[in-house]
Amino acid sequence: MDQMEKQLPSFLKVEEGLQIGDFMPNIRIPNYDSLQLYDFITDYLLIATISTTCAPCLPAMEAIDALIQRYPAMNLVIFIDTEKGTFEQAKEIFHPSARLYHATDDVMFGELKTRGYPWAYGLNAEGQIITIEHAGSMEYWEKLMFPFKRFMKPQAVLFMKEEL
Repeated sequence: MDQMEKQLPSFLKVEEGLQIGDFMPNIRIPNYDSLQLYDFITDYLLIATISTTCAPCLPAMEAIDALIQRYPAMNLVIFIDTEKGTFEQAKEIFHPSARLYHATDDVMFGELKTRGYPWAYGLNAEGQIITIEHAGSMEYWEKLMFPFKRFMKPQAVLFMKEEL
């Protein structure tokens, strides 16, 4: 057996995450037996995965909240890995229109195949992944959201139209 044929030990293998073009699994929403991920899909769906145990997730949470304030009707689902008490606090911190769901590492890494935290996906109407980005800043979110911008109306634009 030559070097190319040797296998890496299992503890060194990196779990392959979902790629652009893959279909996101239609997982059951944790703690909601009758609700599945595809129930949220309209023309698109943005999915964010965050944790209260990762340092880059704090700026990610701030960026996500700022986006929700700018696009309150944005079709976004946020899965957060945290303790139950902290989850309740997170629900109070985020904008009222945020759809925040408590999820474990098993859901995030096993079912959603997240590569780490903070991470985000952009899905088309069929559940196919169109964009994948690190979710730690507004720059990354702008890249993630770009193909879906035509479906979003910023809050500021709505106010300006009302003033006319």
